[in-house]
Amino acid sequence: MAVKRYPHSIRFSADEWRSVVEAAERHETTPGEFVRGATARAAAQDLHLNDQQLTPELVDLIKRTFRGVHLLAFLKRLELSRDGAEDAFREAVEAARAAQAEALQPDERD
Repeated sequence: MAVKRYPHSIRFSADEWRSVVEAAERHETTPGEFVRGATARAAAQDLHLNDQQLTPELVDLIKRTFRGVHLLAFLKRLELSRDGAEDAFREAVEAARAAQAEALQPDERD
């Protein structure tokens, strides 16, 4: 017997929807079926976003984001190097690393 489905509306940003479509294609399914399945699994597992569990989809998104940022930083470094502003780049890198280290510290409110 077929399960009756009820329509519901959900809005995605363009970037979110692009990520959903790409993930659905990787899993050889439709975007709607992908979202429905991911949502049902998350609900069944009582998903908590702060429990430090990463889904394979999130890990893939993090990797793609890291590669993109790495490429942009490399290109910016080349540009600044040509302009004789390597010191400014080094200062920006040091500030970014300090901000990252601070952000990765355990939250004392927990």
